[in-house]
Amino acid sequence: MDMDRLKAWLIAHGGSFHPSVVLKTQGPFGISVLAPRIDEDTTIVTCPFSLIITKHTSLQALKTLLGNDAHASLDTWSERQLICSYLCFHQLCPEQSSQEVLRHFPYIQCLPAAANLLTPPHFTTTEREILRNTNLYQATLDRERNWRARWGQCRSLVQMVNPAWGDLFTWDVYLTALTYLSSRAFPSSVLSPNPSLVSTPSTHPVLIPGLDLLNHKRGQPVSWIVSCQDTIQDQDTNTSNTISIVSHPNSDVDVGTTSPREELVEVFNNYGPKPNDELILGYGFSLPDNPDDTMTLQIGGSATSQKWVVGRNAHNVESLWSDIRNMIANGESDYEFEDDLETAAVLTDMVQAKLDGIKTVADVRQNDVIRPTVRAMLGHYIAGQRDILESILEFLNEKRGAAIDAAREQGIDLVFDEDDDG
Repeated sequence: MDMDRLKAWLIAHGGSFHPSVVLKTQGPFGISVLAPRIDEDTTIVTCPFSLIITKHTSLQALKTLLGNDAHASLDTWSERQLICSYLCFHQLCPEQSSQEVLRHFPYIQCLPAAANLLTPPHFTTTEREILRNTNLYQATLDRERNWRARWGQCRSLVQMVNPAWGDLFTWDVYLTALTYLSSRAFPSSVLSPNPSLVSTPSTHPVLIPGLDLLNHKRGQPVSWIVSCQDTIQDQDTNTSNTISIVSHPNSDVDVGTTSPREELVEVFNNYGPKPNDELILGYGFSLPDNPDDTMTLQIGGSATSQKWVVGRNAHNVESLWSDIRNMIANGESDYEFEDDLETAAVLTDMVQAKLDGIKTVADVRQNDVIRPTVRAMLGHYIAGQRDILESILEFLNEKRGAAIDAAREQGIDLVFDEDDDG
């Protein structure tokens, strides 16, 4: 990785790094941004809008490369197809002959090699099998199915224009570009006078060279600062408009530290609260004991079935309980203890089956075939999913106990099967 070239390229186009910043390749995630311990608000890196990769800049480059006959088809492509195909062409074309159209060689050449990407589409069969019966397993299959279909559309057009390019436009090349986009993109809502990291149906992904080098740390205090006067389409060639990340001192980290002030430590970004399944699927890393972990539960299994998202400590389980109890009571507002007992029984069977169907943390840790970094991610994820299910079972057991007490208050002594804990 030519990090000096990346720095020089960014600066030459109106960007900057703080003078104390050092870019270093370390660990499985490629480049890390290092600097002395932050004791005051510090602008770490600035990127001009002219270097941001958007659907608009990608579309214009692809129209130039593929010619007039491809324009109508390109106009129907999604923003992900446009940006990923633009990234792919940096692998298909020699830099010397195409750098006027493909302007991001210094950036793309510093991205992690395909062999170092760790999102589930890059998992081995054994690694993926660990996820069976989890939400992440099905999400991985759905994502890859959708991505392959979109890749087929892109490759067909490229093949039609230039068969040699089509031969090089392989699934592996496209998957690498898709992974760069999923793991490094920000929503276009950051490119506004009041930047936001919240994605909406009207936003689309953008790649911001330099700013996307910072790895994630939950709770890290950072600010996004934008110098922005026009709409994004007008800004694509405007070097006077910039976006920066400002890092703030983190009192939770700095208090009691014994490291020398001049010692280089990693500077982080904050992607916001995300559960481990989202971190693994989109970014290829996880957090131990992630407090933002969730699990999606579904009755019926069809795409149109109602879904409930439950977090750690059975957060939001009351919504699941109320909805299922309402179904069992046929919508009547006056619930009897029998309704509570049946609701608890139905949900306990469902949750217990879910718990029995997924691997244990021991299954993950004892599997030496899995790569160590992937093993750690899967261990974090499985532990979080099992903790959520176990907390739901505790909640249901309390509901069941309360229903039994309600029956006894009415003079009803319930008798259960011998294998029932009641």
